[in-house]
Amino acid sequence: MNNSVSISGCLFDIYPLKDKMIFWIKESNGNNIRLEQAWNHCIYVASDNKSNLLSLLSNNEILSLIQEYEFVPRYEQITDIKMKDVLKLTLLNSSMALKIGRKIEEIKANEFGKFRLYNVDIPPAQFYFYEHDLFPLAYCHIDITSSELKWNIDDSTWSTDYKLPYFRKIKLEVNSATESGRIPKFTDEVESITIKYKADESIICGGNEKEILCQLMEQVKEINPDFIFTDDGDTFIFPYLISRAEENRLDLVLDRELIPLTKPKKEGTSYFSYGRIYFKPTSTKLLGRIHIDTDTSFVLNESGLEGLYEIARICRMPLHTASRASIGKCLSSIQFYNATKKHILIPWKPILTEHHKTLDELLVADRGGLILEPRMGVHEKVAELDFVSLYPFIMYKKNISAETVICNCCHDSKSRVPELSAYHVCEKKIGLVPTSLQIVLAKRKLYKLIKNSLINIELKDKYNSRQNALKWILVTSFGYLGFNNAKFGRIDAHIAVCAFDRQILLQTVKMAENNGFQVLHGIVDSIWIRKQEARKGEYFALQQEIEQKTGFEILLEGEYRWIALMHSKEYKSLSVPNHYFGLFDDGTLKIRGIEARRHDTPLFIQKFQQHILQIMSKCSDVKEVRELIPQIKICFQHYANLLKEGKVPLEELVFSKRISKNYDEYQNRNTEGNSALSMLSAENKQMRAGEILRYIVTDYYSKNPRRRTIPFELVTYKTNYDVKRYTELLYDSCKSVTEPFGFIVNNLIDSLLY
Repeated sequence: MNNSVSISGCLFDIYPLKDKMIFWIKESNGNNIRLEQAWNHCIYVASDNKSNLLSLLSNNEILSLIQEYEFVPRYEQITDIKMKDVLKLTLLNSSMALKIGRKIEEIKANEFGKFRLYNVDIPPAQFYFYEHDLFPLAYCHIDITSSELKWNIDDSTWSTDYKLPYFRKIKLEVNSATESGRIPKFTDEVESITIKYKADESIICGGNEKEILCQLMEQVKEINPDFIFTDDGDTFIFPYLISRAEENRLDLVLDRELIPLTKPKKEGTSYFSYGRIYFKPTSTKLLGRIHIDTDTSFVLNESGLEGLYEIARICRMPLHTASRASIGKCLSSIQFYNATKKHILIPWKPILTEHHKTLDELLVADRGGLILEPRMGVHEKVAELDFVSLYPFIMYKKNISAETVICNCCHDSKSRVPELSAYHVCEKKIGLVPTSLQIVLAKRKLYKLIKNSLINIELKDKYNSRQNALKWILVTSFGYLGFNNAKFGRIDAHIAVCAFDRQILLQTVKMAENNGFQVLHGIVDSIWIRKQEARKGEYFALQQEIEQKTGFEILLEGEYRWIALMHSKEYKSLSVPNHYFGLFDDGTLKIRGIEARRHDTPLFIQKFQQHILQIMSKCSDVKEVRELIPQIKICFQHYANLLKEGKVPLEELVFSKRISKNYDEYQNRNTEGNSALSMLSAENKQMRAGEILRYIVTDYYSKNPRRRTIPFELVTYKTNYDVKRYTELLYDSCKSVTEPFGFIVNNLIDSLLY
């Protein structure tokens, strides 16, 4: 019997190296221990004829990439009732999954559907987590022998009070010897590198370029950080440092494996998500440390490190991956884990098709969520009632999933989808989607309860960050049901959720009207109601009735002193469902859809509009708002004068725009954005679809399109902004919030400009 050694600690990092999986354990005393285990990723191949699978095993090219093979029983599709034998291929190298998958697809004898591939694009580290029921930051006791690791987990993804060790963190800032107003290039020398650590402490690496790079490596080795933060590290900083190290004939070593960093093989990829296009740069991974690029981490920016820790644990994704993943990928990982535990294969490419429908069925099915047209104008004493995570709870409580809607096992089910009599819901098994949502719904509710029970501000912030991270998974969960690239999505499940939502919201509206309330607006999971001289008790009575009759929790978001439901800017006769602003009884403002909430609005314009809203927030009714219009007029004049006198910092006038195409695909070069793109291209920086373009308007009315804007990267102390254009934007943002109250500032703008 082999002698064994035991250690305990937090599972910090995991990654494959050839035929091994590498682990870094963070002990409570701060020590980092490296472990390794012989392990290889596997993929699965299915076919209608077993002889087809056997033919693969006679292909020498395929055999040269695998360590072993066997036939195993699995559910090939999520809708299958019985398992079938599929071919399991264990790879020689975990990184070869996509290569062998493509080779199988390229076999000349492979007619469409002859071979069906599974688990091909699942990252090996994540699959190891699924297979061993592990997760990042889990507190473990590991028994180590010469041949294996035995994991004893003293932790759970369900835990809400998990404690983490202290992590050492640094931030890298790189300064290049680039002329002001020019974009740094890989040919520019490094001028200095600043390493920020602890509170307000930093180390500056100086000297000649080679000395700077050597100092960087020495300091990283000495500090031995767990996390290295950068701004734009994936897109520029690390590729730039690698390039400069090569120029100086140095190996740039910053990870714990002591493996030199190399340039990424590709620049990145553009992808669509919820109707928008995004750009994801190729990431720089530091083995044994976690590199976080704050420019590409949605989770970090929305929920902080505590939110990232929670996402990594609950979704079973390495911290490096979780920090860069879209929320959809995080949700998918929970589904992949549950599918693996149920012996369901994960398709390489989505294969579930939509159920056939007649034209009449399609007209009923394709309605989406219910939206009631808002009654435009400013209203007083309005209450807002919001369902709690309605769509996710519909999926969970009604058992909505790709395999449960119109399931193959119980056609006589009594559980039916409203308005769609042909749509039944499975009564024999819990679907993969509700199974995956259970932990997210339960933990978010617990975190909110814990947060509300605490007095300590630091602890409240920690639990709020965790619940906020989980909120984004719930927000995404509905869209993923109908997303064409979701592994376990199906439009019929998406349709079923919308049908239940319409039924619930209609029931809610009827109950409100039966209790004497006027419904001013309703959108998917919220309603705005009003009743003359309504008392708090009446709202709570309605709330309890709705919960009792629908079975879904609804909360009184608050009572507005006043709320403005806005019309379209282009067509004043048309209302806009998600454009409104109002003042709650407790003095807090709620705003949606206006300039102060838009990410593409310059900060100066946002600050001005927020200033106006703060003036309005002193008013308890519409009459008082109108009486304060002179103050708003003075405020407008003050901000307009700041523009006219050149006192506005350029960084507060930056527009942000996510470009929808690669630069060379734009045909019209005469727009604001394309003017800035042209200037970047002249500096050898060609932006790609999904990247964020930042620019300042310099001469909006110029006949020469090249003079209209300047990219923020090229701004110098000589750059002047277009006063007239920014004043017009100031006017528009003022008009947005004053027009509903009957006041327009157009009598001011001419006197300010001319």
